[in-house]
Amino acid sequence: MHDFTEMPDILRTDILSYKFDIFWQSNDEIKNLEPRPVLVVSSTFQPDSQEEEQLKKMLSACRLEASTFHIMQLQPESQISFHQLKDHLQLKSIVLLGVSPVQLGVSAYLMPHQLSRFGNCNWIVTESLRVLLERPEIKTHLWQYGLKPAFVDQVYG
Repeated sequence: MHDFTEMPDILRTDILSYKFDIFWQSNDEIKNLEPRPVLVVSSTFQPDSQEEEQLKKMLSACRLEASTFHIMQLQPESQISFHQLKDHLQLKSIVLLGVSPVQLGVSAYLMPHQLSRFGNCNWIVTESLRVLLERPEIKTHLWQYGLKPAFVDQVYG
């Protein structure tokens, strides 16, 4: 028989691990960015590299002006809050290059290399810039079913 004279400490029980706190904490990096409708989040690459050149070509093909997007690089272990990004930047589209939606606090399955909708936002989740350089078939699929519908055809306005 259980003795109920001692109250269990349920308020100190980990329901969500402290590692998820980052998704609710204020982020100065986000606050310092001006609102722009498109965010490209990439795994890290070096300045003046083939990867950076590839990214510039992709953005140019999408007919995106520099004033309409931000580029952010994330380490594999880094996390940043999607809801804060979306609210502050007034995002309409997000492109993840070698970055998992989980790193943005989103646990949703989004079709790879093509346009998806989640949270009233266009999502394009694909491989890193390095992989896109090495795998032209993925790059072609990404263009036909992801980037072109989102930014050239503007299927969602």
